[in-house]
Amino acid sequence: MKKNITLFSAIFFLSASCGIFGNSGILGTMKSTDGGSSWQQSNATDKSAVNISGLLVAEMGFEPGNHEVIYLASVNSGLWKSSDSAGKWKQILSKITAYDYFVDPSNTQIIFVTGIYGDHGRIIRSRDGGVTWEEVYSEASVSNSVNTITANPTNSREIFAALNSGVLIKSIDGGDSWLVVNDFNNQILKVRYINKTIYVLTRSKGLYKSLDNGAKWTSITDSLTGSGGISSYVSRIVEQFYKISIDDQTTGVIYLTTNSGLYKTTDDGKNWQLQKLPVESGAPRAIASTRGGMLAYTSIGNTIFKTLDGGKSWQTQSLATTNVINKIIIDPLLPQVTYAGFIEP
Repeated sequence: MKKNITLFSAIFFLSASCGIFGNSGILGTMKSTDGGSSWQQSNATDKSAVNISGLLVAEMGFEPGNHEVIYLASVNSGLWKSSDSAGKWKQILSKITAYDYFVDPSNTQIIFVTGIYGDHGRIIRSRDGGVTWEEVYSEASVSNSVNTITANPTNSREIFAALNSGVLIKSIDGGDSWLVVNDFNNQILKVRYINKTIYVLTRSKGLYKSLDNGAKWTSITDSLTGSGGISSYVSRIVEQFYKISIDDQTTGVIYLTTNSGLYKTTDDGKNWQLQKLPVESGAPRAIASTRGGMLAYTSIGNTIFKTLDGGKSWQTQSLATTNVINKIIIDPLLPQVTYAGFIEP
């Protein structure tokens, strides 16, 4: 499955990433340095004539150990990187429809990107910080993207990735070869390896976890989907799951956005609580949390909601765009600094 080639190494700007939009059409990213009270565009690039106000943001996150370095996976313009807290962005991988990425914490020169290119799901790897790239996985089936990727925090050569079809694959040699771990028979949205646990979020079946490196899986959202009986705190059955935020400091704290609202667990899925937002119309989408889930942001459309008390109360802030907030990240060292990424409605 590996192709030893240099792939997509040249900068290639798609037309969507070059456009300059008015406020109503802002995509790309915004940044807040005051805890979400005010937001500014953060769409400048290393090319003075180009900005990223047309980027559709699928995923964003910080480089392990460096909160000033941010990566952005875009569905219409590959992978981007900022080394100055979103002051300027640089495209380091073009052409591929990028859904997720992983940076090796033991060697940040090693980067993986997942998505689809030429109607086939792909995993692309760089060993030199994004200067050159090689394809390490190409899915045989057509229109079956590789949606997400993660790795064992204590052994980054053990990598897990997931296909849109619901198949979870694994590499134990740093991406050189892959094998099938499980088929969830449902679209996999996200896979994350945190606190010695692998989590897999599916579109309609909900959240699964494995405590033994993927050998056995347990569904922990049956009470939300109705599979295990409907709990009294569930206003209606969850039919669609969207995003997940897992606290990497406090074990067991997870937020989920769904078509029936925002849910939180503090005991790793044994019990879920519906979080009451100030606005009841619309489904929450983006979610980010830290400090044991006490500080959290979520979104509905172009509106951000923030809690400082674990969901008991929420502050509201609408952003100057008609587009949808798809991703929120919180600076791990400066929690008053927050970033938002956008997609079209």
